[in-house]
Amino acid sequence: MLNLIKMEITRVFKSKYVYFIFFASLLTFFITVGLVDYTSKNIDNFEESVVDTTGDNSNGVKVDVDKSGLESLTDSGEDFVISSFSQTTYLIFLIIFAALFFTNPYANGFVKNFLGMCKSKSSYIMATFIVASLFVIVSFAIGAAILTIAGAYINNGMLKFTDYSRLFKVLFVELISHISYLAVILLVATMTRSTSKTLMFTFLYPTIFFNFLRGIGDQFLSLFINLPDDFSIANYVNIGNIISTNFSSTNANITRSLVVAILIGTIALILSSVIINKKDI
Repeated sequence: MLNLIKMEITRVFKSKYVYFIFFASLLTFFITVGLVDYTSKNIDNFEESVVDTTGDNSNGVKVDVDKSGLESLTDSGEDFVISSFSQTTYLIFLIIFAALFFTNPYANGFVKNFLGMCKSKSSYIMATFIVASLFVIVSFAIGAAILTIAGAYINNGMLKFTDYSRLFKVLFVELISHISYLAVILLVATMTRSTSKTLMFTFLYPTIFFNFLRGIGDQFLSLFINLPDDFSIANYVNIGNIISTNFSSTNANITRSLVVAILIGTIALILSSVIINKKDI
């Protein structure tokens, strides 16, 4: 196992796409900070850019802007940091990295050089997953640090950070949910051994088909079970928890998200191990 982990770490450092994805993901965090800073500084000029005319000018349009409402949406530093991970931007970089990292050994025949001689091929699954998880942990942690440190200086301290311990708690759950989806990508890659198929499925599912499938799932369950009004099947899948987790999430919701992520990740790893042991290299 240790030798496999060392081999996978070496593969990470020798792969150019890893560096590109890593620095591109960090660049998006800096761009996010810059855009929020620019937008917040110019929000005071928003009303001036709207044509405000009197009743004498029939061609004009008067728009009332509730600036206090706009400002109240952007005064939480914790929500700013967490929302950067609950959206799909970072998830897309994770999907691209994982799809390439997990399928390249099959595409170039690298696996055939050693895996056929292993008694337990599942050790390769664990080694690959551990190394990929380390990449996610490092990039996630650096991104969170950038957003947290820079966020405090956006528009002269517009964003207020009130509870760093809870922020780190929620970010930890977000991290585990992302790693859980990493295990799902590994499962798809192990089944298909195709970069294009893995990318297509794992990219389209959270970005396009998730809301559609969630609606179908809720409607299907409601045919057999009298569901509570606030029930959603999205709360019991890792993608749903990535999207819905925020700073105001209750402790019960955070705990549920953590348990769901661990269960789905564990199931995906077990299935990946079974498939690689049963399937020919």
